[in-house]
Amino acid sequence: MSHLGLMTTGIALALTQVAGSACGAIPYDFSEVTMLAQRAVTGANGGDPISGFDLRFMHRGEVVFHQAFGAWSINRVCPADSASKTVSGAVIMSLVDSAPNPFSLDTRLQTYVPQFSGVKAFITIRQCFAHTSGLASSAVVGDDTVTLQQAALEIAAGGQSNFPGSVFSYGGTSMHAAGAVAELAGNAPWNTLFAQRIAGPLGMTSTSYVLTSPANPRIAGGCQSNATDFAALMEMLRRGGLHRTAQGDVRVLSAASVQAMLTRQPAPDIPVANSPLDGSSDYGVGIWLDRRDSEGRLTGALAAGARGFSAWIDLDDEVAGAFATDRSQASNVQISLDLIRDAIGRAVRQHDACVRADVNGDDSVDFFDYLDFVDDFAAGRIEADFNGDGVLDFFDYLDFVAVLSSGC
Repeated sequence: MSHLGLMTTGIALALTQVAGSACGAIPYDFSEVTMLAQRAVTGANGGDPISGFDLRFMHRGEVVFHQAFGAWSINRVCPADSASKTVSGAVIMSLVDSAPNPFSLDTRLQTYVPQFSGVKAFITIRQCFAHTSGLASSAVVGDDTVTLQQAALEIAAGGQSNFPGSVFSYGGTSMHAAGAVAELAGNAPWNTLFAQRIAGPLGMTSTSYVLTSPANPRIAGGCQSNATDFAALMEMLRRGGLHRTAQGDVRVLSAASVQAMLTRQPAPDIPVANSPLDGSSDYGVGIWLDRRDSEGRLTGALAAGARGFSAWIDLDDEVAGAFATDRSQASNVQISLDLIRDAIGRAVRQHDACVRADVNGDDSVDFFDYLDFVDDFAAGRIEADFNGDGVLDFFDYLDFVAVLSSGC
């Protein structure tokens, strides 16, 4: 189609439906996200009301939303419960990267604690952090009169429900045992390892293991934290182990370690004895792999606590965030959080489309961008490949006009 034909086809639409944005960076429209968060407080999304929470998320490392809803305040610290498993998974992978003593996901508990004998001699760190160790649940994880090392000895002397690697059974005892091994491999108490390897580099100043005691930290559920700290952790994972600071990027975990965390560890056909996430066994190293596309490719991961504290990564949309609360339960929060994550995805995709539509780069999408796009299209310039499929055709024009018409 000629330059004149394109203008004749689109000019009326562009003039009547395009109102350029105000000067300054093109804004995000998170009105749907806000609406869904407000509905979560009243229970209007389905499920029970969530009386208060803090919602914070980032897009490509920039904080684009942070707001408290209901009876809550921004950055209020609360129990993270089982979302702690993801924090502890990061500590474990840091030791895989650089423990003073030999340590890997395939290190057996027996290597450092010989009392893990018999069938327990086969249990690995990988199995402990993927809920497939077969260890029976032990109350020692909540005993504030013992150390983590003493707890490990009691776990070693306790029961074994299944052969290692044969059944997925969600729980915290196996991670507790692995934490004791981590102390020995890392030549430091667990809290020191966490502070030096994860909390310090990420600036997680509000996160600490408050259960069960400093000597016996509950590895799988003992953290308290807030939305800012947890969003930073999830963004680091989204970026493959890198954390952005004012001085530049800091590597917290290797890319290989993050990849391991975000890779399914249990066998795909493993029997499930116990799972709080809709019977799923799609689990990495301390983190749920909760979203996949139709081809099975991972698109999202989730840290989730019993009382609702949740944090997530959506890989395709380059989003990481946290939903901080202790006023509900995981299954109830999941109803609203799934809706919110979907709405965030729509908003950031629309924002990115508007940025692409700002052809002249003046931080405003208006009819002048239309004119410049038509010039590029008519001249066959690759800049007019608006949908990015490597082919310059009329679909690029249609997609451009559709974004323009959406009211960036």
